[in-house]
Amino acid sequence: MDDKWIWEASTWPNFTVDNERVMAHLTDAIRAVSPLVELARRLTDAQRASFESQVVLDETLSTSSIEKEVLDRDSVRSSIARHLGLPDAKVGDKRYETFTKVYFESIRTAQQNLTAETLKGWHQMLFIEKPVLKEITIGDYRNDEMSVVSGHFGRKEVVHFKAPCSDKHCVHQEMHQFFEWLNASHHASYIRAAIAKFWFVTIHPFDDGNGRLSRIIAERCLAEADQTDMRLYSISTEIEQRKSEYYELLEVHQKGNGDLTDWVVWFLDRVQDAAKKSRALLNQVLLATQFWDRHRETPFNERQRKLLIRLLETTDFEKGIARRKYKNLVSTSDATAARDLLSLVEMGILKSEGKGRSVKYFIESL
Repeated sequence: MDDKWIWEASTWPNFTVDNERVMAHLTDAIRAVSPLVELARRLTDAQRASFESQVVLDETLSTSSIEKEVLDRDSVRSSIARHLGLPDAKVGDKRYETFTKVYFESIRTAQQNLTAETLKGWHQMLFIEKPVLKEITIGDYRNDEMSVVSGHFGRKEVVHFKAPCSDKHCVHQEMHQFFEWLNASHHASYIRAAIAKFWFVTIHPFDDGNGRLSRIIAERCLAEADQTDMRLYSISTEIEQRKSEYYELLEVHQKGNGDLTDWVVWFLDRVQDAAKKSRALLNQVLLATQFWDRHRETPFNERQRKLLIRLLETTDFEKGIARRKYKNLVSTSDATAARDLLSLVEMGILKSEGKGRSVKYFIESL
């Protein structure tokens, strides 16, 4: 492995990709996404909004998990619903509102050139609440050195990466090259998304928020590749589930010679995985739409409605939910939880499987 950082090489930032190796993975990714695009075009406006809200919810929670933030699912969901004009929208936390706004703005304008002013504006929006524990520049490029370090200060410190530049002027020059390439790239768009994410996070132009913005830029490139202004799958969910691989590949290539073949192959495989999982999600959304159409007038209480949303929108649809988990979900007593669940079973909404403490509840066949 080269001892130099990638940006210290004379070839920086001229990345190379082995097209012969990449082509099979690119073909598989396109084949996974194409039927999803076709299915999405057949949805009603309400179904499209419902489906996209699920994708963006997964994306938001996953990208926050990568950044080691824990967000409240219901608050994020309400924020997304508000931006999509869904009927169950509520006023949410400003942090969720701003991330959602940036995300949708980036996707809806994917066919337009990305500029420094727009990117800095997004950064400003993402940090509507200034961090308490550290001083950072918000809405503008960093003006000092940037390193990714682990370990205790002065003892066994490991420098995983050092970014180029030690002042704002240098960062501006690096980003100028990035924008020129991004806005005029002739790479196949899925490959462009992989390179854009790597290049941006390697420049690390801001004091904080670079990971989130790199994923937003990648999603923007993918939306352009899909030729749609909506998100059909969540790449951050796949990255979050393979964080160790992600960081290892990132570190290896940031000390490499500019050959991004392995990185691009890995990224394209994550696109394929995300698209395949999204097909199952789309089917789930269609079932959920049918369910709520059928039970438009059914008098569920708020606790029951929260449970049904959870079952219809998450993997609990297949795994089911135990009474104890339901009790914690809606913050109620054991007796009330038992009554709620029994009522839903008697109404034919839920079915129970198992015995004793192993009983789980599932949505009845739709």
